[in-house]
Amino acid sequence: MNFRNGLICLLFLVLIVNSCSKKDSGTPTPPPTTVPGCASAVTPAAGSFVVTTSITLSWNAVSGATGYDIYLGTTANPTTTIVTNVTGTSYNYTIPATPNATYYWYALPKNSGGSATGCTAAISSFTYIVIQPPVPFGYYVVGYMPSYRNVTTIPDVKFRMTNVVVYAFYGVNTSGTLSAPSSPTSSLAAVATKARANNARIFLGINDGSGDGKTNFKNMAATPAGRTNFIKEVMNVVRQNNLDGIDMDWEFPTTTDGTDLTFTAMMKELSDSLHRDGRYYLSCAVTAGKYAGGIRDAIRNELFTYVDFFNIMAYDDFSTSAPYRHHSDYALAQTCLNYWLTTRGMPAAKAVLGLPAYGRPSGITQSGTILTYSGILGQGGNPQYDSAVVTSGSFVNYTIYYNGQYTIKRKAKLAKDIANGVMLWEKGQDVHDVNSLLKAACDTVGRAY
Repeated sequence: MNFRNGLICLLFLVLIVNSCSKKDSGTPTPPPTTVPGCASAVTPAAGSFVVTTSITLSWNAVSGATGYDIYLGTTANPTTTIVTNVTGTSYNYTIPATPNATYYWYALPKNSGGSATGCTAAISSFTYIVIQPPVPFGYYVVGYMPSYRNVTTIPDVKFRMTNVVVYAFYGVNTSGTLSAPSSPTSSLAAVATKARANNARIFLGINDGSGDGKTNFKNMAATPAGRTNFIKEVMNVVRQNNLDGIDMDWEFPTTTDGTDLTFTAMMKELSDSLHRDGRYYLSCAVTAGKYAGGIRDAIRNELFTYVDFFNIMAYDDFSTSAPYRHHSDYALAQTCLNYWLTTRGMPAAKAVLGLPAYGRPSGITQSGTILTYSGILGQGGNPQYDSAVVTSGSFVNYTIYYNGQYTIKRKAKLAKDIANGVMLWEKGQDVHDVNSLLKAACDTVGRAY
């Protein structure tokens, strides 16, 4: 072997040794990092409404992700990144205060290998809405119009005297949704048309259709799903009939069975739906408040915020055993307003005093002995007095107690001085001449008609 060939062999051996040395002592190259999968939105719930501009966006953690880029916009496939490399699974963000704007968003997971792909399927949305009560309209004069009354027999002027007409009633059925009266003498549409023609707002009154005044309400309000289905149907009826509001007449929720809580929840949720963008009103018929107990205590103070006004049923304080007891005298009106306004703190602007256009006896049965104000005058009752001797059915020459114009005027003045309105149950029981109770109330408070 000559020198040149030996040198070549030596170099070849060195290369082999070095190659083997590197292979034995080096660290294997790691495989590429796996790109993470997509994240799912947690809050706000998909398709939900939010009532504040300060929003917490949250999503589920994705295995292998080291950060998240958040996309949000008002188009269905947002392309604007509002923040990058969020290391947690939530982010606080302030949206513009644009009523009824719908926002679409998603969190895009990422790591050193790149960002997740195909995540537009995980886009979620929410809508910003404004909850605010509609504008009050002064001293309320509320008149109920039962479906069994013929609206054509009520003069237009009696509609002009009221600024709220309540169509009474739709009921809650066993499915927890609404049922219209089965055979109404006057339809909601007919009453609404007459109310609007005479510059009165039209409300739909809702009571319990079970016959006992509480079972269907109780069952409906017991679950979030039941309340949601009920409120959806209420809102459909309101929109389809172009109504101005809803009057709830649950007689009565009580603390003894927990319906005070479910009633409050239902009224809060209904208030939110009606008050979206300040569009529709919510009123509520409540107990007189004279007697302590579960029924009175079921009207929780938070309702004062949710409801636009309360129709205080300051009547039916009768007795079947004690004679000479008026079911709705002036003293009861004072007691009721004192309790709700002073003891409980109901805002005076939301307190409406109920007035009866019918009479009840005392010390005898209440079955077949109740007469309308017009019926009492028809038997010779004096429109200025509060009692008369009448005959009804098998009951002859018994004393019935009612409100004449004098007492109605005193009550209307009391309600103007310390509250904000009167309610009459009901239009068809009144007379339609100078002896009208509704006329006496309007004349007392200076309401033009």
